[in-house]
Amino acid sequence: MTSTNLTSPRVEIVGSFLPPEELEQAIEQKCQGAITVDQLHEVEDRVIDRLIDREIEAGLKIVTDGEMRRKAWDRDFWEDLGGMTRERIDTGRVYQDEVVRHDLLRCNGRISYNPEHPFFEKFTHMQELVAGRASVRQTIPSPGELYMRGMLQSNGDISKIYESPETFTDDIVEAYRQTIDELYRRGCRHIQLDSSVWGRLSDPDFERTLLLGGMDPDVITDTLLDLINRTVAGRPADLEITLSIAADETRTPRWGDERELRHLVKMLQSVDADAFLLPFDRRHPEHTEALRYLPEGKRAILGLVDGSVPGLESVDEIVEAVKVAARYVDMSQISISPTCGFKVRDRERQGLNYESQWAKIDLLEKAAERIAAE
Repeated sequence: MTSTNLTSPRVEIVGSFLPPEELEQAIEQKCQGAITVDQLHEVEDRVIDRLIDREIEAGLKIVTDGEMRRKAWDRDFWEDLGGMTRERIDTGRVYQDEVVRHDLLRCNGRISYNPEHPFFEKFTHMQELVAGRASVRQTIPSPGELYMRGMLQSNGDISKIYESPETFTDDIVEAYRQTIDELYRRGCRHIQLDSSVWGRLSDPDFERTLLLGGMDPDVITDTLLDLINRTVAGRPADLEITLSIAADETRTPRWGDERELRHLVKMLQSVDADAFLLPFDRRHPEHTEALRYLPEGKRAILGLVDGSVPGLESVDEIVEAVKVAARYVDMSQISISPTCGFKVRDRERQGLNYESQWAKIDLLEKAAERIAAE
């Protein structure tokens, strides 16, 4: 079990878990028409029920549904907002900055809050399963991710796909604000905004992509800050907002290059979040010195074990990284976690299996126990 000593870090997770074989088979059967949607949902319910029990048994104080019901970490949320649709692409070629898995997200009207969004019912189901044994964290893509999707899709000119740049950002903020309000009304006290943009802004190659598309990275940074801060402004005092940042599931942001830190530093100093989930390379504990820019009172969740590969890291390296971080953030405000969610794109090539993720959590627990004992 994870130590609850205030002088040791708490173990947390990014959110997603690899599905067990039972669910993978059910998904395949649904695709083949062998079972119905309702039968697939029954399997999902059983898998999530067992997952929650195991998360709690592993000592996690904040749990998720593992994103077991999602096809994609971002599009599944967006496509059920008003004004959004998923378009099936079966022929031709699509040129864009990421791999296309047959579906593209499109605006078919103005983006708006959907009071019937399926995430609400799924969260309520989670609350019932947890039954007060732990806190439930709802993960959703950051509003900045949707903004960047539009910017990249329109090559920097939102007016090509939307009424105006101003209404685009205003509509995103309002849809997210009302969604968060409804989750809070249903009992949610931990919301995580997942973002890959912040980590990529520190990458020269991504900056070059933006510049070639006529997009100023500094303007993008300011817009992303504005989107998040407007979205969470005036939230209840007991609602914790966590911003989870990354570059992608196999890379961490470029914390070690002072010249490329400006976007990340501005994020740490200016985003109105209560906690930041930040992936670091544990082999370079000095990179956690970036936490000196984190305002006092903010929680730092340090991603120190690679959630995309099965190999186990060194407990000594994890402990050393936490010790360096503790020079800048009080130990009571530090948690440790994987660098990314466990539901990676190419699990077979990367060698992951269902038990790999639990071995990673157990490793983090051992590191927390070591720190508590020292």
